[in-house]
Amino acid sequence: MTDAAVAVVRLPERSPAVPAAARFEQAVMGRPGLAASFAAARRRIGLLVGHAALDAWIAQGAALYAANAGPRVLTALWELEGRLSPGPEGGALLAIGRAVHEVCRHASSAAAVAAITAAAARTRHGSDGGEAAALLAVLADAARRAPDVVPLVAALAPGRLAALEADAIAGWIGDGIGLYPQDRRRRAAYFELRDPLALSRLAIHAGASRFAAHEPRLMHLTRAVWGFDLRARPIGDGGLRRTRLAGSLLLVPEPMPQVPGERADAFFEAMAMHGAAHRRFTTERFAVGKLKPMQLALTALIEDARVELLAGAAYPGLLAVWRSFHAIPASRAQTVESLFARLSRALVDPGFADGDGWIGKGRALFAAAFAATPERQDIAREIANVLGHDLGQLRIPFIAKSYVVEPAYRDDGLGLFDAADTDPDNSEALELLIEAARVEQREQEVAGDEAPPAEEQERARPSAVAAPEEEEGRVLAIYPEWHHRLRAEQPDHATVRDYAPPAARRDWLEAALTPHAGLRARIGALVAGAKLDRPVRLKRRLEGEEIDIEAAQEVMISRRIGETPDPRIHMLKRRQRRSVAVTLLIDASASTGDAAGGDGGTVLQTACVAAALLGEALAGLGDPLEVLAFSSNGRGDVRAMTLKAFAEGAEALAARLAALTPGYSTRLGPMVRHAAQGLARQSTFRKVLIVISDGEPSDVDVDDPGYLREDAKHAVAAARAAGLDVFCVGLGPGAEVGARAIFGRRNTLAVHRIADLPQRLAALYFRLTVS
Repeated sequence: MTDAAVAVVRLPERSPAVPAAARFEQAVMGRPGLAASFAAARRRIGLLVGHAALDAWIAQGAALYAANAGPRVLTALWELEGRLSPGPEGGALLAIGRAVHEVCRHASSAAAVAAITAAAARTRHGSDGGEAAALLAVLADAARRAPDVVPLVAALAPGRLAALEADAIAGWIGDGIGLYPQDRRRRAAYFELRDPLALSRLAIHAGASRFAAHEPRLMHLTRAVWGFDLRARPIGDGGLRRTRLAGSLLLVPEPMPQVPGERADAFFEAMAMHGAAHRRFTTERFAVGKLKPMQLALTALIEDARVELLAGAAYPGLLAVWRSFHAIPASRAQTVESLFARLSRALVDPGFADGDGWIGKGRALFAAAFAATPERQDIAREIANVLGHDLGQLRIPFIAKSYVVEPAYRDDGLGLFDAADTDPDNSEALELLIEAARVEQREQEVAGDEAPPAEEQERARPSAVAAPEEEEGRVLAIYPEWHHRLRAEQPDHATVRDYAPPAARRDWLEAALTPHAGLRARIGALVAGAKLDRPVRLKRRLEGEEIDIEAAQEVMISRRIGETPDPRIHMLKRRQRRSVAVTLLIDASASTGDAAGGDGGTVLQTACVAAALLGEALAGLGDPLEVLAFSSNGRGDVRAMTLKAFAEGAEALAARLAALTPGYSTRLGPMVRHAAQGLARQSTFRKVLIVISDGEPSDVDVDDPGYLREDAKHAVAAARAAGLDVFCVGLGPGAEVGARAIFGRRNTLAVHRIADLPQRLAALYFRLTVS
């Protein structure tokens, strides 16, 4: 633009500006590159907001100019604001300006341009700017805390972060800064998604959840409702956005996106029951022929409704679960995504009202066909042909690769079609179905034929410790872990797997027990005199030694209001029999293979001798006992070995103890949670968890020395909050400090001379449980 052209630019009238704003206007008009952009922006803003808001907007521009924001920031900001239709007060508009100024001030002009570009990518033309203002406020806060992350987050905003609300993005940014407050290199890796923890935290903030955490419960539920086993396989390569049917196999994205955290249990139940309904009622795959992708999606949508209504006829509660996830409201929107989601709801929810003619036609066609022949699968394809033709007439585009089925618990529909039965000229459908078939074939090959019943698997499963290293134990549970820098739990983070010790001769253990005959005798004497007769008060008795004060007060109240009083006003004192259960948790990590000194045995062998002696004592006493050993090989393989379950006798304990071999690492927190969960289910008055370990927690996938210690401390605190007594026996001089940091000084017994462990452990148990 020439200087002459600039000279004729006329600005709309406004109220008198403050001097700084006036100087800004004069400076802008002297720069041809900015003058036209500013004039156009001011003219548009002046038409939409009041005089006060316009003055404030100009003042913000002046502040940016004074802060040397540069022309790129100002023009990018004005372009973004040109998309908006703010209200007279200009709230979001002014919030955007304030946030951009903060980014410039704490980061840089380049970071501000990146932030504005990211906000523009999330802003629809004609919006009030609230979404852009929220994102820019998040980036401004990040600029104050760690300026280097702003351009990294801005680069992700239009893509990986596009589906996240501003609050979720703020949480994810806060996690990264909290994890690496001083380490810029690792912080960059986090915000460039090169750090696995970044992806995990992103999935959590996006509402994702792991199917594996729910799988055992869903297996039982499917068997109970449908009479067959749920066959599911998590897929973690990011290729799935919804579940997919692959014959009798259900492929599940891992982690599963868009799971409402507070309703995760119900979501996965809806997902599993929907897949099972297809397995029961979708008896054959649909032929594709010349069907276009839109018709495939409609056919799958209508078949989803058909199988859900058939399942709901047998189990009405299922319909209530499924309907609860159909949240889309009635609308006038004429996009495929909106129309399909509203039709999905209309077909299964008779209370849903939507005035759209296309949805009304689909609902009427389906209702008539389902009422006549609900078991006939072809009604889905017939109705889809009609509705697809109507959408074609309306010129509503369907983009197959970006289409995602709603609601999120439903499968993507591609597994309902036979790719082999497709017209060779139907390239669009072939492209979709060939890729689906490729994934299905790969997973079917991995899964093999139908697995044998669970009881046969259990009988046939080889010993996990003796198995090749790549064979993993059966998943027992998946537990959260506490991250001390995030000050939050990482849900579904550590997997506890079941391993059985190999068969082994018990000669060494019997020989090791022989020198302890005197200790056996002393423990026997303790057993003979052990008692935990807890005095209890039995209230509301007709006769007794004392007056029950509460009952007596109620008698007085009843008499005053004219009611017949309850005559049971006495109380008895009785002594309750011994009631205590104990879980012994033995560290079997590689370090327990070190020599214990004295007789030449290892630390683990000495712990096994102590456990065997205690097991004998408790068998004579009748106290329920569980003995677990553990080690770990990363968070996905926390290895639990049940040496004696509560329901088992003590006969097999010695042989299993003799078979223990040291190996791997010591991820303590998940095993404390696992042991505490089993112990809490016992119906005894006292519940005691005793951990025997020779060192601090460690694992191969953790390099932060405080992470596992703080997680274990958190797990111990949670177990105590649940009413358990948790105690640690620290073996060796190096274990005392670490054990006290986790369990507390009063709850740690340091055994410096490991050979003394059998005697010290027995004495500890009776001190804890005998009154």
